[in-house]
Amino acid sequence: MRRKINMSSYDVLVVGAGIGGLCAAARLSKLGHQVAVFEHHVRPGGYATNFPRPGKYEFDVSLHAMGSLNEGEICYEIFSKCGIMNRITPVTKEHPYTVVWEGKKITIPQNPEDYLALLQDLFPQEKESLTQLFADLYAFNKEMQFLQDASIPKLEKQEQSLIKAPLFIQWSQMTTAEVMKQYVKDEELISFFTLLWPYYGLPPQKLSAHYFFVPWLGYHLEGTYYIKGGAQAIADALTAVIQEHGGKVYLRHEVTEIIVADGRATGIKTKKGEIFEGKWIISNASPHMTFSKLMREEEIDTSYREGYEKLEIGPSVTQLYLGLKEDPAKYHLVDEDIVFVKEKDPSKDYQYLKNGDYQKANFGITNYYKLDPELSPNGKPVIVTAFIDFIENWPEDKAAYKKRKEEVTQYLLSQLEAHYPGITRSIEVLELGTPRTMQKYTKNPAGAVYGFAQTVEQSGLHRLARKTPLDQLSLVGAWTRPGGGYQGAAASGASEAEKIHKKLSHLIGK
Repeated sequence: MRRKINMSSYDVLVVGAGIGGLCAAARLSKLGHQVAVFEHHVRPGGYATNFPRPGKYEFDVSLHAMGSLNEGEICYEIFSKCGIMNRITPVTKEHPYTVVWEGKKITIPQNPEDYLALLQDLFPQEKESLTQLFADLYAFNKEMQFLQDASIPKLEKQEQSLIKAPLFIQWSQMTTAEVMKQYVKDEELISFFTLLWPYYGLPPQKLSAHYFFVPWLGYHLEGTYYIKGGAQAIADALTAVIQEHGGKVYLRHEVTEIIVADGRATGIKTKKGEIFEGKWIISNASPHMTFSKLMREEEIDTSYREGYEKLEIGPSVTQLYLGLKEDPAKYHLVDEDIVFVKEKDPSKDYQYLKNGDYQKANFGITNYYKLDPELSPNGKPVIVTAFIDFIENWPEDKAAYKKRKEEVTQYLLSQLEAHYPGITRSIEVLELGTPRTMQKYTKNPAGAVYGFAQTVEQSGLHRLARKTPLDQLSLVGAWTRPGGGYQGAAASGASEAEKIHKKLSHLIGK
């Protein structure tokens, strides 16, 4: 007999419908728990969402590519446990990405052996060093497989990790640049190899090695994919799983309070004044929002709050979304993702971006029409040009902010026209999203897209734990372990769901 549900009472309440929160909710729903998700926005997904504009244009907010979507690989396993792998359609990318380097367009091969050959051709003086680097990347991948193998007991992994995962352990304490310099000396080679560092928010000199090399393996050993229908297809699939298992995703329901009683989280209150009770609360919001805005100061230990407030917040992003009348191939834009390199030194590039000197910095273009021609219902092309950015570069004053937006929009249009003459005449819709835009729609401090900066000091076991000092309250998402990005956020939600399930099963006698 089906359990009778009071619609204001659930087993689990989730604050925020980002990928972390949705994966946690979907997994718990499949495990038999009644779950409700509360999202202030009109669509679920957080950064994993699309937005429409006049003319039936549909823009993907953030997804460029995903790896690990083949059977047995980490994203495949996570999405399968959450019930969506059979609901989404991965589309194989033609190439991981393309780069314009010293004025020459170079396409990065998918196959790692082809990529090694390309690098050895470009940097012949490092031929033997590159061979060793790739050999150790394959070894690192085998170590990852050992550590992720669910059939191996956790205690056995801990006992054998020094023998079976030495690179994983060593690299966990190193930056991306430090690992590279163990193998190669050429600084330009390091810059070329790590060109996708903006995907992870820090230059290789600051970026934790794990946050670069784990997705690198996903791209080159497991395949690079886009999801048909964009990031929204993932969020919608997770929402459907929750609803089909008796749960609810409340959109336009902003949570204003996490209710605490006797040292434990017991429910939430919405802006509409509604109160919902739950046996467990999951916050997909930032810790700053969770503990400083949704709870009273005395309800959380002062040292805990001071601890996360000291952590470095990662960057945001500025993106110019463009809807075109014609296929961009008409103007010779035929690549899926392309990076234009003005500054080879990633530390200088990062500093230019931090200072708002965009004209000196590198930028990228994603051609969504090439990735998924049916993304927009009207069948017309959508492209996005982007670079990482910081909220300090954008004034709070409305007039100054508007002026800055106009200046940056014109700069990006000039760059687009310079590389693809005539293409700006094809623009029908354009909109610039800035760090302040990201902050508005996600409520992330500084519009952060990766959560806390992914430094060595803030990675692995040093990253903020999902478990909180407050009983029956968990955190998920980019701010917590294992880290930012689609894979990191999804993993945080699915992993925490398994832990909550064990505890709830005891609490409610399932």
